Amino acid sequence: MQFVAPPSWKLTLTTRACASQAGISLVEMMVTLSIIAVATSLILLTVPMRPQFKQETGLLQEVLEQTASRAMVSGQPMGVIIEGNSYSAAVWQDGTWRLLKTHLLPGDIRLQIDGKPQGPGEADAPVVPAVIFDPLGHTRPVAIELVRKDILTSLTLGPDGKVEVIVR
Repeated sequence: MQFVAPPSWKLTLTTRACASQAGISLVEMMVTLSIIAVATSLILLTVPMRPQFKQETGLLQEVLEQTASRAMVSGQPMGVIIEGNSYSAAVWQDGTWRLLKTHLLPGDIRLQIDGKPQGPGEADAPVVPAVIFDPLGHTRPVAIELVRKDILTSLTLGPDGKVEVIVR
């Protein structure tokens, strides 16, 4: 007696043989990922970068807010020193202002305090912050302005140390 396989078995054997070859190869996967990477980089290159003037305004606002917070947390007077086209956070230690970190602005951006341009300080004159935060976070109201050609952005400090940004 001879055994004859039903037709459904042949279909099963054929399907299993094709299943071992199904899927994508490593080369196909790498080509696909390369195409996605190139497309992503082209998209990112077309997205406009944040304008430098807005970025500098955001950095100065962040320095002012962090300096006020740090004064309250540390219990020491803190300040922001503005000289020419740079500014620095500073802490009052041992009877003098110690600079923490200086940030230099690009050449076409100027700083003003209450509408008055700030030049570099004299070499032997004591450095005094334009803004001083006491340990309670209070400060005297002041307007620090970033100026670039015909754009003026004012960062106004309230007595409670809050910063308000006004673009003109």
